[in-house]
Amino acid sequence: MFSPIVLAGRYTTKLDLDNDAINEAVLLRKDMKLDDTPGNTLQEDSFLPESGECAKLIKEVDKVIQAKIHPLFRTYNQWAHILEPKEQTMIHTHDSPNHPPHLSWVYYSKTDSRCGSIVWQTTVHDKIVSIEETPKNGMLIVFPNWLPHFTKKNLSKDVRISISGNAKPVENDYQNVGKDPKNLHMIVGVTQFRSDY
Repeated sequence: MFSPIVLAGRYTTKLDLDNDAINEAVLLRKDMKLDDTPGNTLQEDSFLPESGECAKLIKEVDKVIQAKIHPLFRTYNQWAHILEPKEQTMIHTHDSPNHPPHLSWVYYSKTDSRCGSIVWQTTVHDKIVSIEETPKNGMLIVFPNWLPHFTKKNLSKDVRISISGNAKPVENDYQNVGKDPKNLHMIVGVTQFRSDY
């Protein structure tokens, strides 16, 4: 019998939203950081407005996740990320200790090919495995929250704006997801989600 040892994936699609409205709302709140602690990746992130086109974005992301991956998953936190020219994001995960794997996502509302690709990176034995995606305006990517990732340097002369978030089921639904993972295993792994959390 063949079965995978490591399996992780990503789901990519395009959303049709008013990116100009999202960018305007995000830039108005760019100085409202999640955390100003030096060295904390949250200092790179700003609060996302919960109205207008930004609220519509969250609804559209959840529609995609529920239709394509699992109907019991919903976004539970979200933020804006503004990457100035010459800036990049250090490697990090969205892992939550003592919780089953869940989904992370990123949506690009302002980018171009020189704004810095997203790179997922892990190690298998002594081999570093890197997968890279060049973002495009309107692109949504859903990936495992536990997978280390970073953003390459913004080599353009303009800001890059992305919106990120995490999605999971409510606590009472973990067992139901474990019993019927739908397409969740295609993202977080075949044996990564159990019903006994």
